[in-house]
Amino acid sequence: MSQRNWLAVLVFMLMSVVSIPAYAEQNPVFSDIEHSPFKEAILDLHRDGIINGFENHFYYPKQPLTRAQAASLLVRGFHLTPIEPIIPSDPTMNKSFRYSDPLGVIDESFSIPSASDIVNHWGLQDIEGLIKVRAAEVEGGIFSPERFVTKKEWREMLAKVVLGVDSGANGPEELVKLGLLREEIDLEELITREEAAGSLHHIVRHPDFKIITVFATSDIHSHLEPYRPAGEEYVIGGLAKMSRIVKDTRKRQPNTLLVDAGDAPYNTNIGNLFEGASTIEVMNEMKYDAMVLGNHDFDFPIQVMQRNAESAQFPFLSANTFYREAKPSFLHSSIIKEIDGVKIGIVGVTDDESHYYTHPQNVEGISFTDHFEAAQKEVDELRGRTDIIIALAHLHGDNPLLPARVSGIDVEIGGGQDVVDFPKQIEGTWLISPGKHAEVLNQINIQTMGGKMIGLNFAHLFMTDNLPSDPKVNEIIDRYSSQLDQKMKQVVGTAEVPLDGERQTVRLKESNFGNALADSLRDLTGADIALQNGGGIRASIPAGDITLEQIYAALPFDNTVVMVEASGQTVWDAIEHSLASYPAAAGGFLQVSGIQYTFDASKEPGARLVEVTMDGQPLDKNKTYKVVANDFLTGGGDKFTMLKENTVLKQKTKHYLRDAFTEYVRKNGTISPQLEGRIRILNSGE
Repeated sequence: MSQRNWLAVLVFMLMSVVSIPAYAEQNPVFSDIEHSPFKEAILDLHRDGIINGFENHFYYPKQPLTRAQAASLLVRGFHLTPIEPIIPSDPTMNKSFRYSDPLGVIDESFSIPSASDIVNHWGLQDIEGLIKVRAAEVEGGIFSPERFVTKKEWREMLAKVVLGVDSGANGPEELVKLGLLREEIDLEELITREEAAGSLHHIVRHPDFKIITVFATSDIHSHLEPYRPAGEEYVIGGLAKMSRIVKDTRKRQPNTLLVDAGDAPYNTNIGNLFEGASTIEVMNEMKYDAMVLGNHDFDFPIQVMQRNAESAQFPFLSANTFYREAKPSFLHSSIIKEIDGVKIGIVGVTDDESHYYTHPQNVEGISFTDHFEAAQKEVDELRGRTDIIIALAHLHGDNPLLPARVSGIDVEIGGGQDVVDFPKQIEGTWLISPGKHAEVLNQINIQTMGGKMIGLNFAHLFMTDNLPSDPKVNEIIDRYSSQLDQKMKQVVGTAEVPLDGERQTVRLKESNFGNALADSLRDLTGADIALQNGGGIRASIPAGDITLEQIYAALPFDNTVVMVEASGQTVWDAIEHSLASYPAAAGGFLQVSGIQYTFDASKEPGARLVEVTMDGQPLDKNKTYKVVANDFLTGGGDKFTMLKENTVLKQKTKHYLRDAFTEYVRKNGTISPQLEGRIRILNSGE
C-alpha cells in the first residue's frame, strides 16, 4: 500500500473513532426538559411530529402557553388540517363561512384570514385550522395569538376538538369522566407549555382513544378541473387539489376514509363525453372507499353505470335501487370498514324520486323503494355488527328528515342540496352539508373511546387557487382533456338547412335554430311549453354534418335544463317581459316551443303581447302548465322574476342546453327546422 493510501485510511479511521462518541453524546432534542415531570410526554409528541420546539434546542417547559402555540398543538395532535388563506384584494371584505342558496359559490371571502392579527404570524395556518373547527374564538376580528392561555381555556379547547363545538361548558367535565382529563384546582391559572404537552399526550396516547378521519365530497358533477365562477377573480375547485390534501393526510393519519354522497361522474364535458370514465379514474387514484348513487348517476343508461361500477375500485352503494325488481350485482346496500379496530358501517340511500330528475329512457326498468324504509332496514342489520354508522344519503330536501325517520345513524352526509353549512345535530345524528362541484372537501374527525363515538369536529376545506395539486391526478385529467379535441370533431347528425343563430335573428324574431333548440327541451322533459332566451344562442350552424364542436360554439353557456309548473298567466308575463326592449336586440327575447305568440311592436313595453295560443286555442291563463326553460331564466336572470317567484320546480336536470340539443339531433339523425309562425310581429316597421 502506498504512503498516500495509508494516510487516507488512517485519516478515515481517526474520523470514524471521533464520530462515534460525538454521535452517541449529541445534544438531546430539548436540553431544558431533563427535570420536567412531562419529559417523556414532550419527547413522545416530538417523535409524533406534534412538537417542534425552538432552534436552540430549548422547549421552555415552564413558560406559559400562547394561543398560537395551543393552535399548533391541537391541529397537529388531533389530525386537523392547517389552512392557507388568501390575502384579500379588498381589506374591508367580511369573512364568509356558509351559504344556503344552491346557486351560491365559494368566493374569495370564504378563504380570507379569519383575523387581522394573524396574517404575518408564524402560526397562521395552524390558527386557521383551529378556527375552522370552531375550537377557538375570534373577537372583533382579533385572535390575539400571543395571549397566554389559562387552564380553563385550554380544557375548553380540548373539549371542543374532541367532543365538538356543541359540547358546551360541560365538555371538560365529560373528558374528566372519560378519563381523558385530570381534575384541576385553579382553572384561572396560566397553563405552561409542559402541562399542555402532558394533557395532550394523555389523550392522544390513551390506549382506548382513537381518531377516525372521514373526508366527504358530494355533487361533484364531474368538475374535475378548477373553474372560475361568473364575476369572480379566482378559480375554485379541482379534484387534484382535494387529492393532495387526502394523500398528505393519509401519510400522518392512516385511519382515514374518503366517501362521496352522489352525483359524481357526469355533467361537464370531460365527464359526459367519456360517460363518467374520467371521473371514476380520478376517484380510483384518490382511493375512495365508497360512493352512493345520486339522481344524476342515472343520466346515462344503466349499462354505463354498471361499466363504471365495475371499473371503480370502490363500491357503489344504494339500498333502495333495483333493476327489474332485483338488486343489481354491481350495487351494494352497505359495507363495513374496519379502521384500527373500529368497525364502521356505511349505508347508501338514493332519493326515491330520482326518476323525475333524468331522461325517462335512462331509468327504464329501474325502481326505487322508499328511502326512509330502506335506510332503517339496513341500519338495523348493521347495528349489532358495527361501532359507528355513516349514511351516504342523496336525498335532497329529505336529508334533514332522515334522522327523524331513521334511528341509529351517527353521521349523515347529505347530498343533493348543494349548500355549504355547519353540521347540525338532529335526533342524535350529525347532518353534514357537503357543498358541490368539487369546491369543498369536508373533513369529519370522529373521536372514539373503546370503539364508541364520543364526539366529532368538522372543517370545510375550500379548494382555492393557492392550494397545491396532486400531479398524478393532474396527469389523468390532462390525458382526458387532450382527448376532448378529437371528441369535439365527432359528427352527431345532419342539418338539411342552415340553423340560423345570428344575433339579429334570435334576439328579434323567430329562428329555426331557436325552434329546434326549444323543441329539444320539450323532447327531453315532456313539458307542454319551452321558453329559450335568444341570448343563449351564440352562433349559426351551416347545413351539412353537425359536430359537437359546432354545437358547443353555438351553445357555450353552462345553463342546465329545468322544468317548472307555471300558470298560463306566468307564461304570458314572461313573454311580455321578453318584448320590452324591442326593437333593440335583447338577449331575453324568447324563442318558444308548444305555443305561438303575437305582439304589437307599436305598443308600449308591458302592453305589447296580443295573443298566446296552444294548438290554435288561446292559452288558459288560469291553467297550470309544465314549462321547460334553463336555470338562468328560472333563476330570475334577465329580470324574469316571474319564472323564479311564481313557479314550482318539478325537474332540475343536469343536462346543459347543448346536451339536450345534442341528444335531439342524435335521436333524429337529420333535422330540417323551419319558420312556422311561432312568433308573429305586428307593426314592426319593416
